[in-house]
Amino acid sequence: MKVQTIPIEQLRHNEWNPNEMDEHIYRSLVASIQKHGVLQPILIRADMTIIKGEKRWRAAKEAGLTELVCVVVESSSEEAKLLTVSLSNLRGKTDEELLASLIEELTATYSLEEISLETGLQFDELAGLLQGVSAYVDIADPVVEDDFDVSKALEQIREPETRRGDVLQLGPHRLVCGDATDPNDVALLMDGDRAALVVTDPPYNVAIESDSERLAADGRSSILNDDMPAEEFAGFLHAVFQQYADIMAPTSAIYVFHPSSYQREFQDAMEAVRIVIRSQCIWVKNAASFGWSQYRWQHEPVFYAHLRGKAPAWYGDRRQSTVWRDGLPGAELEPSSVWEVSRGDVGKYLHPTQKPLPLLAIPIGNSSQKGDVVVDFFGGSGSTLMTCDQMRRECRTLELDPVFCDVIKQRYRTATGIEPVLIRRTEPAE
Repeated sequence: MKVQTIPIEQLRHNEWNPNEMDEHIYRSLVASIQKHGVLQPILIRADMTIIKGEKRWRAAKEAGLTELVCVVVESSSEEAKLLTVSLSNLRGKTDEELLASLIEELTATYSLEEISLETGLQFDELAGLLQGVSAYVDIADPVVEDDFDVSKALEQIREPETRRGDVLQLGPHRLVCGDATDPNDVALLMDGDRAALVVTDPPYNVAIESDSERLAADGRSSILNDDMPAEEFAGFLHAVFQQYADIMAPTSAIYVFHPSSYQREFQDAMEAVRIVIRSQCIWVKNAASFGWSQYRWQHEPVFYAHLRGKAPAWYGDRRQSTVWRDGLPGAELEPSSVWEVSRGDVGKYLHPTQKPLPLLAIPIGNSSQKGDVVVDFFGGSGSTLMTCDQMRRECRTLELDPVFCDVIKQRYRTATGIEPVLIRRTEPAE
């Protein structure tokens, strides 16, 4: 046996190697070799046939290496085959608890994407390992409704203290009173950062009014920009999704609540700015909406999408059932493409399309990690922000209506005891 450095083109693969390697692990191997080189010698026969290390050889060629350190052994063809099998089979077993603890320790320094790329472990394998590490589990404390007193908050707002252009800090979160189509307002919101996740509920252009009698009596039953001519609405959607595309990180997912009646318009606007739809989820509500249709609406579709040519980060368990129930009879906490989540008491809702916090916890939990920036250009009543607060994400949200900005501030103050801070005010031009 001797050790030699041999030109990579002189090495030959064998015809008997039983080992297989899936594409993800192979790509991880190429990336590792590009970064560190080949750290383990290739085992070969004197005729340059590889006995053990064929995948490393192929990956090294792809990584651009021109030579490899090899261990040359004198062996017959049959001895080489036996050696290939024995070296493939003589491996110790992995201590799963120790591995999970080691992976958890690495998350303090590396992202899950980096760990997956470096180790070859898939996201679902990492999630399975980390479920047993209590310090890492995001769902230890389930998201719950905050039971904010809507009527009292509205009664307190005679004239809103928030002004157009205000930038407010709510603990780790940022609220800007601004326009989702205005790049200057978006720049104020993001301050150079990128969104790890977008969860958004744009106006549906169907002149929605709240089911809540209390909200209607307070005169806050309609939504701004929710009754435009068709051509104007199409332009509005295009402008909104262009802003989203510009601030999304390459691995960011985007979840878009939308009406069935305008599904094509939403999809066209998204695809025009390189946002591609991966699937559609369904929120099944505990009560149908009011109306005179033969079939009253009791569901709401949600697009799950990402930037074209990019793979969205995923932190949910891939071993999921087809139904997610929460707050309804027979509830099971299993995520799927059908989300059954109770709307709760709509009489307490301050915004006509307000979403329950446990509903928003589904996409936020599946597509972001603690500390990630989650963006919503349509703050409404602050549901995305409040869900992020419970899940320890950093929310960046816009809201055009100063009254609802005041409501968001009051809602956050009530839940946390933290006073919102005005960090920037644009004075009107004289």
